[in-house]
Amino acid sequence: MDMVHHNPGEAMTESKFLDPSFLKKNEYGAKVFFLFEAAQFGIDWKSFDPSLFPDTTEAGRWVAEKAEIIHKKYDAAKKEDLQVYCMLDMLVLPSLLVEKHRTELTNEQGKLDISKPYTQLCIRELMKEMFETFPQLDGLVIRTGETYLHDAPYYVGNHPVQNGMYDHITLINLLREEVCERRNKKLFYRTWDMGQLHSIPKYYLSVTDSIEPHPNLYFSIKHTMTDFWRSAITDPDMNYNTMDKYWLEESGQYGVPFNPCIGIGKHQQVVEVQCQREYEGKGAHPNYIAKGVIDGFEEFKKPGIKKPYCLNQVKDNPLFKGVWTWSRGGGWGGPYIKNEFWIELNAYVISHWASNPLKTEKEILYDFVKAKGLPESEWEMFRRLCLLSEDGVIKGQYSTMGDTYVNWTRDDTITGDVYQKSYFDRMIERNQVNAYLKEKEEAVRIWKEIELISQKLHFPSEELNHFIRISCSYGRIKYELFAVSWQIMLCGYVADTTKKSFNRIEMDKYITAFDDLWKEWNDLSLENDNCPSMYKISSNFFGFPVGIQETIDKYRK
Repeated sequence: MDMVHHNPGEAMTESKFLDPSFLKKNEYGAKVFFLFEAAQFGIDWKSFDPSLFPDTTEAGRWVAEKAEIIHKKYDAAKKEDLQVYCMLDMLVLPSLLVEKHRTELTNEQGKLDISKPYTQLCIRELMKEMFETFPQLDGLVIRTGETYLHDAPYYVGNHPVQNGMYDHITLINLLREEVCERRNKKLFYRTWDMGQLHSIPKYYLSVTDSIEPHPNLYFSIKHTMTDFWRSAITDPDMNYNTMDKYWLEESGQYGVPFNPCIGIGKHQQVVEVQCQREYEGKGAHPNYIAKGVIDGFEEFKKPGIKKPYCLNQVKDNPLFKGVWTWSRGGGWGGPYIKNEFWIELNAYVISHWASNPLKTEKEILYDFVKAKGLPESEWEMFRRLCLLSEDGVIKGQYSTMGDTYVNWTRDDTITGDVYQKSYFDRMIERNQVNAYLKEKEEAVRIWKEIELISQKLHFPSEELNHFIRISCSYGRIKYELFAVSWQIMLCGYVADTTKKSFNRIEMDKYITAFDDLWKEWNDLSLENDNCPSMYKISSNFFGFPVGIQETIDKYRK
């Protein structure tokens, strides 16, 4: 199944993956509609409380218009014989309903509380009205880790876990009864949270072992232990069950393993794969993750790394039931792209492997470029470009040595040293500063080879050839700018912490290189209409400057 994850609060993403016929042609069996296309925003609650969305009010008209749009989208998917699912946040209810019954619905902190009987009654009513209003629905995807209300003006909500993990059990049992048993529909319960249920086996099992399996019940888990990052594992023998959580800092310091909750317990599972990686350029340049997901990223193939670390190692597990691709989206903002080629490549290989896991990643990739018309003599060269991108991303952005801040760049923002100081401290303590800098230089060499290969490919479409070349130049410039940024950050930080002066000539050389690369990047964007949008080098966090530009300006003369 596939989903386009629209940027919350922005215009809807334009994508071929929104076309049900395209999905059907590419061997998908289901479409997951995003949060604000969910059935919960197309019901009027009239049978429960007619005062919530009266026809004559702005809120009532909003719901009616939303329902019409949702019906059209669901009908189009059913016409292509796709299963129709929608993802909805829990707990989210109409604002007026919460205002009228606040005491019955919320706890002392004013949060919706699933342990309260009236809250449970309202969730049951929500299920009833959704399935009655939208008979096209084959099931639901439930998200609890975050709550987005950007495009839901008449609703309020919050995370359902207010009283510990038991709240998950309460909610799942309620949904299991209403969706799986009463209506014989499928329920995909996402385990996504900030480093507990989703990441640590003891939490996953404490919840799921308390739920009776059902043929219609699935748990949905990202293939990464945390978010869609990459980082080498620094301690293969770490016992994750001794930890209270495994999240952002843990991912940076200890690595981003294949999710250890995949393949355990007693429930069916689907695995989530993001094809437009939000932390790694969003398809603005090649970033081939399909091989890493299917066969294992290179950072997993070191001595001591435990299996499973890829889909090929879980495909025979009876709990593994399929893959859910996010073809587009995740995260916020840009880079915004005008050609989906690199994203389509990831989605094609993942979806076609899921429909026939006996085929190799290489065979499927060759099927893709054959369909795109690339001469057979260039297939191997194209695949080398793709595999180089996997290597170039981890060396240029994270590290094959691990212990780097995984979130120092995300979406279209590049931050400076503000979040990396504890990581830099450990590099200095281990006398590894030069090793990390050499790795960034190696990444530049990789991206220069990618750029060179891109100029030797000959797809039938000149428009596609041009985009591939521009996007590979985009990637080379980006990672070359990252490399000089690291030189400046570490050169300056080492001097600041040791109270020794840095080499002014060397620092000026790197700052000049940064300025030249930034100009080259802007020129690429200005001179090419199909160039993805630019990154931001200046930014702030609640008024505090955090961008790479601010760090670099600190070390200018």
